[in-house]
Amino acid sequence: MTPDRAWPLLRTAVPRRALLAGLLPAVAGELAGAALLGVSGWFLTTCAVVTLQANTTWSWMYPSGAVRALALGRTGLRYLERLVNHRVLLSAQVALRARLARGAARLTPRELRAQGDGTLLTRLTTDVETVAGLPGTVCAPLVAAVTTAGLVEILLLWAMPVLGAAELVVWAVGVGCARRAHRRARSRLADAAEARAALRTVLLGSRAAFDELRCLDAVPQARRTATDAVAAVEDAEWAAARAERLGRLTLRLLAALGQASVLLIALTATPTQPVAVVVGEVLLLAAGWELLERLPRLLQHLTRSDDAAARLAPLALESEKSEQGEAVREEEKRPVDRHRPVTGSAETAGHSAKTAASAVRAPARAPETTGHPGKTADRPAETAVAGSETPVRSLDTPTRALEAVGLPLPGSSGALTTTLSGPGLLLVTGANGSGKSTLLGRLAGRLPAAAGAVLLDGTPVDEMPARTVAETVTLVEADDWLADDTVAANLRQAAPSAGTDALQAVLNVVGLSALPLDAPVGPVGRRLSQGQRRRLAIARAVLRRPPVLLLDEPVAGLDRPTAEALLAALPRALPGTFLVIALQDQDIGLLNTLDAPPTAVVRLGRVLEPR
Repeated sequence: MTPDRAWPLLRTAVPRRALLAGLLPAVAGELAGAALLGVSGWFLTTCAVVTLQANTTWSWMYPSGAVRALALGRTGLRYLERLVNHRVLLSAQVALRARLARGAARLTPRELRAQGDGTLLTRLTTDVETVAGLPGTVCAPLVAAVTTAGLVEILLLWAMPVLGAAELVVWAVGVGCARRAHRRARSRLADAAEARAALRTVLLGSRAAFDELRCLDAVPQARRTATDAVAAVEDAEWAAARAERLGRLTLRLLAALGQASVLLIALTATPTQPVAVVVGEVLLLAAGWELLERLPRLLQHLTRSDDAAARLAPLALESEKSEQGEAVREEEKRPVDRHRPVTGSAETAGHSAKTAASAVRAPARAPETTGHPGKTADRPAETAVAGSETPVRSLDTPTRALEAVGLPLPGSSGALTTTLSGPGLLLVTGANGSGKSTLLGRLAGRLPAAAGAVLLDGTPVDEMPARTVAETVTLVEADDWLADDTVAANLRQAAPSAGTDALQAVLNVVGLSALPLDAPVGPVGRRLSQGQRRRLAIARAVLRRPPVLLLDEPVAGLDRPTAEALLAALPRALPGTFLVIALQDQDIGLLNTLDAPPTAVVRLGRVLEPR
């Protein structure tokens, strides 16, 4: 396996001389360690044999000095290797992040929006660290292990060809087992990565849509989904760890088999080798197998670096285009410097944009507050403004009623008092940014009000459990949240036990009958159009059939026939629901297709009589 993606990317940030400078001390350090183990085994065995033979002529000073020199050399070389590779790591991170940041600056706004949930930040941090750490975590240990194992095999072949050939077969089997273990572990690690990504999506989505989940009473279901995702991550990680442990165990068994075969062949062969030499060979072989045991882990690091480089490739390509563009501009700039500078178009475009923005910006207008106390006899909903003397009350009030008492109207000194119960329609209109969403948020109990109160059966909604409020009130915001799942799964957040016929029925209500139930919506619904996302969120709320349904600009992004059909279908699909719909001023004409006019219209502090 070769780093076919990571290595070329790393070479653009680190010179070859720096990479070689980290390899040399790593190889020398591992060779010193293997030699230390072999010489130490030979030296100790020789000392034991000499002692048993009472040989007083043998000198131990030179072997002892060699052992000490190898020990000190191994320690110094490993320390030097870490210093060099740490410096290479830091310089590579700085160079790669600077280069990839230039590439990220060339991305279009749509491409930047597609990098959701901190993906771009992860690319510039975690993935860059993985690629930049390739010399120290993969290249240096891998080259050192291969070099040491090769030299050990050469020594065994030189000492005894039969011994070297037998050990070569065992090593070949060990390398094959290491690669097989790596493939199994890689498959399990890929499953674990997918499970972690799914868990991350669930947690981030649930956190971003916590208010919507509470309104739909779907917090327990989201909790169960997160628990299942955590269990999936743990199972995948356990399977990956098990595959890695089995790979290491197999290599250790092969190492024991190889050392036993060396010992047996060396002691039974003719002519026989001295015992001290045989022990030195066995320990030298143990040093080689110790390095070989690192192979599965090194292959995993190599795979991660390769995958990270593949994810960074688009940014690297954009950076390369940026560098080529800068080179071309430098070439074109040289003859231009001798002439009069040309005014840049960017400044002109910016000035034109500012002029256009100031031309279309309308002056702020204070909303009016008027009351109509005289026309109160036949209104089914109670609606009043501060200063009104006679509120309008419903003739048939159900048991559960949502009341707004002295609720301030955004941008106005007036206050709204209304009872929302039974079938009816309250229309909230106003210019863009006039506070329609704020008013609906206060009615749903999501936003606190500086004065007044929102009551549910006489109890303030902020003092009641979220589940109790969700049984009565459902708010669909202008940009409501959708889970990264199928259409059916999103709908079943409101009714987990709903059947296929019920799901298809609510899709028909909102004009999405052609949308398959098993179609994925993508993260935050990105695979759907704006109008489809909005209507799917409304269908989810319709499936819940709440007593009070608040809709914030439900027709934004829809063509006129679709918008009219949607507004006409909602009262028919929810005959017992009180609807509160916020529309912009230009969309009021869409209500002409309704079977019955709105019971009341609130416009920034003034109540308009229905026509």
